[in-house]
Amino acid sequence: MYFKLLTVLVLYLSLAESNDIRIGHTTYRSKKIYSEIKEANPALWTRTDDIIINAPHNEVIDAIYITDLRENKDGKASIVSGGVGMKSVTITLKSPAILRGYKFEIEVYSDNPSQGYYKDSHYFGADTQYARKH
Repeated sequence: MYFKLLTVLVLYLSLAESNDIRIGHTTYRSKKIYSEIKEANPALWTRTDDIIINAPHNEVIDAIYITDLRENKDGKASIVSGGVGMKSVTITLKSPAILRGYKFEIEVYSDNPSQGYYKDSHYFGADTQYARKH
């Protein structure tokens, strides 16, 4: 009996839909370059918005997290160009139907791939003081 109940519960949870997007991963060097909650109110048409995010300087995007904050999680988010490993990303947010809005949290992280793990000056003694010999 316990096994059947557990099987039904697992099947039910696997049917739950979510349009959240989790691409890439952050490291200790990653910087959050974009963090915003985008919301659209219900309208007589399907709400659609494009968000373009550019990485600063020589950095590239290393993680994109888009979370649907509405209760039903039925909004639609998609990456239409760029993405992880690129200088920019274009994200399209869309309401599920007419008279429906959306609410998404968007977080984008970037990193400078040309900066090595130990390239900081304090690792090589450029900022250290040495005792004088008299």
